[in-house]
Amino acid sequence: MIEIDYFMSHGSPWTFLGHNRVYNIVKQFNVQLNMYPVNYGEIFPISGGLPVFKRPLQRQKIRLQELKRWAEFLNINLIPEPKFFPSKSLLPSLLIIAAKIRKTNKDFQLAGDIMNALWVEELNVDDENVLKNITDKLELNSEDLLSLAKSQECENIFKEYTKIAIDKYVFGAPTYILEDQIYWGQDRIEFIERHILKLNNSQ
Repeated sequence: MIEIDYFMSHGSPWTFLGHNRVYNIVKQFNVQLNMYPVNYGEIFPISGGLPVFKRPLQRQKIRLQELKRWAEFLNINLIPEPKFFPSKSLLPSLLIIAAKIRKTNKDFQLAGDIMNALWVEELNVDDENVLKNITDKLELNSEDLLSLAKSQECENIFKEYTKIAIDKYVFGAPTYILEDQIYWGQDRIEFIERHILKLNNSQ
């Protein structure tokens, strides 16, 4: 089966803009999606990246313009400068990993709902009560998942995922890897679709 490795961050608006669209491709072509929440705080320093507010003003300005353009184009009510950005906690990403460990089959949806809370609803996803409400709405065991998210097991997996990203030359969010091809950014999703079509036609 064709597999796509998906390296993401709950704190990335670009990850959010591409999240459901890459899922649509997965469903359309029946491919496997391997989702890896990773720590870009570790990836940026070794790959030449900078957190948003440490970037030159020119880059910050174009980033906001591009977010507005893409949000309008995709008809997503994304707020480019939400009240609780940047997310200062790793807990939301760890919670997504906890949902994977428990085999809830809702980790992808949970990731989307967490990003929607941050980028559309303007909620503080670093707040455990906010995360609890999100998991409760998905009919997940929020107490168990939050407890697991704070465990050493989850932290170790998070570190493992981040190492995988570094080893595969990931430097930004989102990044999708198909075979040996690295697709950085939600605006590369159409290239992923073409890649899959090429693979299917060669079989």
